[in-house]
Amino acid sequence: MTDTPASELPVSDFPARGASVRNTSARGAAAAPVGLVGLTVSSAPVPVPRLPRLTEELPRTPLAVRDLLRPALLATAETAVAEAGLSPDEVRNMGCVTASNGATAATGTYIAQVLAGPGPRWLAPECFLYYSPHALTGELSIALDLDGHAVTLTGAAAGVDALGYAALMVRSGRCRSVLVSAAHWPRPATPDDESVPLLTTAAAILGSGGDGDGDGGGSVDSWGGVTGWRPGGNHPAVREDDPAGSTDGPGTDVTAPFAALARWRASRGTRGVELAGGGSRLTVVAGDGT
Repeated sequence: MTDTPASELPVSDFPARGASVRNTSARGAAAAPVGLVGLTVSSAPVPVPRLPRLTEELPRTPLAVRDLLRPALLATAETAVAEAGLSPDEVRNMGCVTASNGATAATGTYIAQVLAGPGPRWLAPECFLYYSPHALTGELSIALDLDGHAVTLTGAAAGVDALGYAALMVRSGRCRSVLVSAAHWPRPATPDDESVPLLTTAAAILGSGGDGDGDGGGSVDSWGGVTGWRPGGNHPAVREDDPAGSTDGPGTDVTAPFAALARWRASRGTRGVELAGGGSRLTVVAGDGT
């Protein structure tokens, strides 16, 4: 028997259970699936920023981090937006939710190494901008000219929670459509580790289906629907008297739910699938969920 990945579990394999949450909107998340109309997952080996081995190799100007993460995430997001077939006005009004669980930590490690070695005068100010996870959300919003609500989620459950939170944004009427993105760029295991990690970026568009069922009213029919978000772990929607839920550690790949979603779409399955990560779960159904 082959084990099913934790991020891709058939709905029928789970007993029905309600989410213990503070607000009724999260508890009623299963009432109306929100359409999925765009999805892209990309992965490539990308070296993390490193200090020169010899002090003589340091430049005379402050060291700046070459921004590799944000351009990769933007390219993935642009592909998902193009697949969704959104008009310029629809893109302009789109919200943005970004998931990261240490994707920018490689830059943080670099900054720490400079501070511990050559010293702070070698750091250019933009180094600190690239260290912030919310810089990813800001880059997407500025580059794509998004005027909608923008949120950055971090932690092991961020990938699943980003999809679930975006669905609530659409269902509540806060946004007609939402760009949901995620990035995973693991740090080297040790300072001497010269391996080149995989940079994985993912993006999905929620709420712009063309079926008129309240999921955004865009021009493209949805191929799936998101519903049943059950946040877990340390999410603020979970009551204090609830079990904390499972967490998968700081190395959790928050793009894994998007990859599982891409495999499910490629299989053209008609059964729903449950995505899980960091103690959170949500359900994806085929078509518009009707």
